[in-house]
Amino acid sequence: MLTTIKKTTLALCAVFAGAALFISCDTTSVDDHDDHQDAQGFVIMQNNAEIVRFQNNQYVWNPDGAWDDYYRDDIDALVISPDVLEFSEANPRGMTPSVVLRWIDGDGDVFDLPDDESGDYSLTWEWEKPNTLTEECSDEARENPEALDQIRPANLEQHGSDGLWGFHFRADHAGSDRVRFSLIHDDHSDFTSQWMDVVVADDEHALIDENGIYMHERSKCRVDRP
Repeated sequence: MLTTIKKTTLALCAVFAGAALFISCDTTSVDDHDDHQDAQGFVIMQNNAEIVRFQNNQYVWNPDGAWDDYYRDDIDALVISPDVLEFSEANPRGMTPSVVLRWIDGDGDVFDLPDDESGDYSLTWEWEKPNTLTEECSDEARENPEALDQIRPANLEQHGSDGLWGFHFRADHAGSDRVRFSLIHDDHSDFTSQWMDVVVADDEHALIDENGIYMHERSKCRVDRP
């Protein structure tokens, strides 16, 4: 009887030891990856007010009720237009003021990551449409009326003063496209959003021509950070 009890005890110890080893290995793997806050969504903000929020796999436009100019009735998208651009004869830049992207964790709390170019984090984005149909981009190629519906109507510009998480929307011609954002940690993506619809409005304006081309002073081929 004593021998049977000893054998049973040894067997149970082996099972628990194996389970402990499995749990320990799994915990180590999770801890190695989750040594930072996990992003589950983001907000794009201007002057501390939210333009758009991506949370629970859906977009909420104008959540603070402060940025009606980024929206139009019956358009389920972020709208770039002269209403939100630095776009006048005196200042024909064709870009929005700087906006900033902040992250949302699993509890719905907004948090910031270090704004340090030598750190482990960076922001990338991707448009569905190409920037140009030609092998080499030129303003002339991006202003071909026959190609406008096949190339992206907007771009993002990121300047040194914007930091890692700031950027500007730039309007190039009337049309629509979709953009999505990724949070890069080391050499992999921690988070990639769903596609966000972006519409550049075809408004009557002294600096918008008959083809809907925004005649600003920026290079329409500019897509990267200087």
